[in-house]
Amino acid sequence: MSTFRPFLDEACVDAHRARTWQRMGRALFVVLVAMLVATNAHADVDGQPSVAIYYGNDVPVDMLAQFDWAVVESEHMQEGQLDALEQYGTQAFAYVSLGEAEHWRAGESLPSEALKARNEGWNSQAADLTQKKWGDYIVNERIRPLWNQGYRALFLDTLDSYRLFATDDEAAAEQQQALVALIKRIRSEFPGIKLLLNRGFEVLDQVRGDIVGVAAESLYQSWDVRTQSYRDVKPEDTQYVLDRLREVRNDYGLPAIAIDYVAPADRELARQTARRIADEGIVPWVSNGALNQVGVGSIEPMPRKVLVLFDASEVEYNEVAYSNAHLNIAMPLEYLGYGAVYKDVDSPLPEDTLRGRYAGVVSWLNGRVGAQSAYRDWLLKQMRDGVQVAMFGSPGIPVTGELSDLTGLQVVPSISDEGLEVVDHDDMLGFEGMPSTPATNETGYELMNDGVTAHLSMRDGNGAKFVPIATGSWGGVALSPWLIQQGMADQARWILDPFAFLKRALALPDMPVADATTENGSRYWMTEVDGDAFMNRAAFPGNPFTSQVMLERIFKQYRVPTTVSVIEGELSPEGLYPELSSQLEPIAREIFKLPWVEIASHTFSHPFDWPALKEGDLAGEGRTAAGFAYNLPIEGYRYSLEKEVAGSTRYINENLAPPGKRVTTLLWSGNALPPEKALAIADRLGLENLNGGNTHIMSDNPTLLDVTPMLRPQGKHMQVYAPVINENVYTNDMTGPYWGFRRVIETFKLTDEPRRLKPIDIYYHFYSAGRPAALNALKDVYAYARSQRTLPLFASEYSRIARNWYDAGVARRLDGGWQITGATHMRTLRLPASLGWPDMAASSGVVGVSDLRPGRYVSLSGEPRVTLQLQQREPSTPYVRRSNGRITQWRNAGGDVTLEMAAEHVPLEIELAGTTGCRVSADGASRRGGGNTVTLRYTGSTSGPVRIDCG
Repeated sequence: MSTFRPFLDEACVDAHRARTWQRMGRALFVVLVAMLVATNAHADVDGQPSVAIYYGNDVPVDMLAQFDWAVVESEHMQEGQLDALEQYGTQAFAYVSLGEAEHWRAGESLPSEALKARNEGWNSQAADLTQKKWGDYIVNERIRPLWNQGYRALFLDTLDSYRLFATDDEAAAEQQQALVALIKRIRSEFPGIKLLLNRGFEVLDQVRGDIVGVAAESLYQSWDVRTQSYRDVKPEDTQYVLDRLREVRNDYGLPAIAIDYVAPADRELARQTARRIADEGIVPWVSNGALNQVGVGSIEPMPRKVLVLFDASEVEYNEVAYSNAHLNIAMPLEYLGYGAVYKDVDSPLPEDTLRGRYAGVVSWLNGRVGAQSAYRDWLLKQMRDGVQVAMFGSPGIPVTGELSDLTGLQVVPSISDEGLEVVDHDDMLGFEGMPSTPATNETGYELMNDGVTAHLSMRDGNGAKFVPIATGSWGGVALSPWLIQQGMADQARWILDPFAFLKRALALPDMPVADATTENGSRYWMTEVDGDAFMNRAAFPGNPFTSQVMLERIFKQYRVPTTVSVIEGELSPEGLYPELSSQLEPIAREIFKLPWVEIASHTFSHPFDWPALKEGDLAGEGRTAAGFAYNLPIEGYRYSLEKEVAGSTRYINENLAPPGKRVTTLLWSGNALPPEKALAIADRLGLENLNGGNTHIMSDNPTLLDVTPMLRPQGKHMQVYAPVINENVYTNDMTGPYWGFRRVIETFKLTDEPRRLKPIDIYYHFYSAGRPAALNALKDVYAYARSQRTLPLFASEYSRIARNWYDAGVARRLDGGWQITGATHMRTLRLPASLGWPDMAASSGVVGVSDLRPGRYVSLSGEPRVTLQLQQREPSTPYVRRSNGRITQWRNAGGDVTLEMAAEHVPLEIELAGTTGCRVSADGASRRGGGNTVTLRYTGSTSGPVRIDCG
């Protein structure tokens, strides 16, 4: 495809540049360069938009949406991506080559008679701008479709390409006038359209009122398309471009943008170049020559995704959820702040430049991959580009040749199984367990240079030394069997510290960490109820329905946000129990009338094994490993995802929901592995989704291997796992002990400290009302949750928070601060102690901070763009230290704060800090404390305005 032309018109503009330099002395140039070096290192570009340019095939919308302006190739944008890119205020600019026909975009409508010269470097043809057919082609064939797609801004490139054939001043002037006319025609035919130019300096006087900014390439660093190499820009060329950009900024009052080019592996040079450009008050964008890399601009988006590779051929149904990569690595990555993007190692892997987009590549493979040659070539390219690589289990390919050279590892051949012993290891080993007798090692490495660190050193009976776990500047490798120690039955332990290994191997920086467990210093508490056993009879006097017992003894007694689901196939006249429908449906209606109850569907036929079911399968067929049918045996029903999701939702809305309430959430059933199509239906209906995962860590097996991830991506859609599993696991599928769900309290504690990994999730079925022991255990669980500092919320909101967590942007600003984009539901950052505290006065959209045992949590307002500035001391200006509610309004004006908060169906509490010398006004609240802290308590769930006057 066509892209920017660094030095494309170098020869064409030599005459113009020469005339310019005849009027400038070389001595003056030397003086100017010296002045550049002395420029203030914190020059202000805040008054100009941050800009990103990306032409790759797979557009990283979540990263580009952190910029004010983002230039994209529209052909590579998928359905819905334009809206996603602009949802937080980013202006998307579609690329348009105004002066050239691109070979890959050529079609029957291309006016070939207008094409006058070939640009060999980019395999395109320069057009005669004076020809009407060319203007018609640009307006009608290139721009109008973009306008119809929703683009309201264009980036106009190749404005100077006419110089390839218009070599004298008269011919060039004629082309320039045609260029001006074409720009004005575009503005006329597409009212309000924003135009950003690449160069076009000769016509700026005439189009200054028609454009919003001007870019130019290669201020300090360039890409030579002829030699396919990066190079420093000559000083005289730097001065020429700098002068032109200063004119744009100073004389025309427009944003001036410099696009420079640096090799992907040299990220530090990219940062230095961006700072150098910004020091001139010019907006920087520094990327690779193909502009298919997330580069560095006025901000540097920090990669929050990791490319996670697994071998689909090794797992049941080729399902990532059954892979070690998902089960064991995703949760530690999520805790560190990184979402997993899964790829089958034998499938086509991403072709665009990954440095800057992903924090690294992580693989968990059990042996050699199928596509040996393709994977080897791909992996070597990533490592040459400076992408960090962490390999678990097996590298999947032989560590030989260039891979050996890059890693500094050499395979030790013929390791003997006899006499294995551990020579040495550091604290990266023994995380949860350490084998007393080393297991068989199929391979190991010799370290070839001092840049590689051995974390475990071993020796076999023949005296051969080898290293199974090592890290280096490139990443790290951790070989089986030194990852997990297997005990009896389901007992297992981490040998390797996955958090420490990932942080070191991927060279993860200290940065604010997006967090989906906590808000305003309080741990999330959600309650969700699957609809199973709604129609069962309870072991209480009169044998009432379990649903009636749950309504009277739990739902009415615990007035906290509760998400309750039903299974249509168990309640409706079309289901398994039509004779009970007239008794069951009224109970459901009573439950759903409760203000603190949120309505959910638990599907129509309760699929137990989602991957095994196919559209049209007769209900009740097949058997799971546990002996269940694949779904409920509803007579005459043939399996349909539409019926399971949309149909069950419609049934509840039309028959059970009270006026003004509707189904908000789909609680997945059975093994809770819905296919992408089911998630797509839920998204189409505007439903949140939850369930799946199997977090059940307990004190008799306190391993983080029993803490599963938060998310399961499926194509374009996202499944949100339940934070903690339901009572079935704790009661052995309700076969006893019936009081077993009390042990979920152990899970809550073990997922809180030393690392807060999960919210509190009281997740159960109607089974729990079937026996007194089970019901009493449930009450004990509620009592524990009530004793904690929590922020109660509905399951639907937690689902929004978890999904928002995946795409929220964290960017480093050139001034050393941080920009957070899109944290509208997920409103918390966990701050490493090394970064200090938030500077409340200098930040915007930051409402508070809480220093808790699991970490330091910074609270955000929910605004689309937030700026976080840091300091080394605790804030002395007003902030929210803790609340069980969420911010609904926030304003901080010079230290005087006005805020409003709301809780979900519980009395609101707010603890303020930094209030020394300030007057706190809060109508309707009782207050406690004074001086530096004030606690406000309300009888209702909302605050009204709270004003803190420190003047």
